[in-house]
Amino acid sequence: MISKSRDSVCGAKSMRAETKFTLCSALGAALFSFLISSSFAQQPEQPTAAQTTIRVQSSLVLVDVISQDPKNGWPVQDFKKEDFRLYDNGHEVPIASFDSGARYATRPFVLWLTVICNERGKIGGSAEFVGKESLFRPAFDHLDKRDTVGVAHWCDNGETRLDLPPTKDRDIPLRVLAETIKPISFEVGGKSNLVGEDTYRRMLRLIIQDAHRRNPQPLPVIVFLDGDHTGQPRYELDQVVNDLLETSGIVFGIKDQMAPRMYGLGNGQVSEISHYVAEQTGGQYLTAPAKDYATALDMILVQLHFRYELGFVPPKLDGKRHELRVELTKEAHEKYKGILLKFRPEYIPVSEAPVWAR
Repeated sequence: MISKSRDSVCGAKSMRAETKFTLCSALGAALFSFLISSSFAQQPEQPTAAQTTIRVQSSLVLVDVISQDPKNGWPVQDFKKEDFRLYDNGHEVPIASFDSGARYATRPFVLWLTVICNERGKIGGSAEFVGKESLFRPAFDHLDKRDTVGVAHWCDNGETRLDLPPTKDRDIPLRVLAETIKPISFEVGGKSNLVGEDTYRRMLRLIIQDAHRRNPQPLPVIVFLDGDHTGQPRYELDQVVNDLLETSGIVFGIKDQMAPRMYGLGNGQVSEISHYVAEQTGGQYLTAPAKDYATALDMILVQLHFRYELGFVPPKLDGKRHELRVELTKEAHEKYKGILLKFRPEYIPVSEAPVWAR
């Protein structure tokens, strides 16, 4: 959820969870300067065993909060626990844990580069990125030492796979991505869209399952490289969102600016389904020209590395959607005027991870 109606980069407009922007050279230079001065790729020494705090709370819900100063687009790095108020279905709940990315205290994440197969007749899929994979490489230098990168795909023929398990290597992911989006002979048509919708959900479940089987458990961050020329009935798509709200994960996306635009659909259909999932998980969908792919990915990394994690114990483990709201206290609001907060607008409290995620 975005606490204000729009955000902007170089004067661009935001529509739903997508930010359409033209990245000027000044922005690229400013972003690079911010990354270097913040030095989040240079992780300090880890605390010793005696210093490490291990928090064990099976029902603890972690809410990832991304902040943004609309004056310059950068995150606020010095918020404290007492600056926030957290609400579950309109009722304030105590913040049981607080971690700050600026202090390297938040969970490491797995950055999943996620694509649909390069199918014949597919509009707005992965084809726009073929041959341009290396343009993302500069952003990889700004990953934290703890962060890993994986590659996954799904197809409208029912195929899905984690093509590359999470790795700390910064070159292999783009080589695997290039192989994954090579053209295939399958041609869309018939019931392929219905098959693809089911496969899309299965792929997301594979990604979440991978996170749940790791110790410590990372935050899965799914970055769709896709034009998202898609549509799906809302009630079906909300089942996909529920998988993420019951567990954990943030969805982002990068769309090539040459990809065709998708207009609204009627009859209960949601257009641009990955945009919708990004909005429901506190993420964002960006549109960029090829020369600015790395800057778009850097914008996502800045949000992730300087996020805050607020933990709370849900009042009820009822398996239903609960509204989440995060606000600044009056004092913090006065100190940080106009700051935007972004977070997932809902969550589903469960006593344990779903069977499919274990």
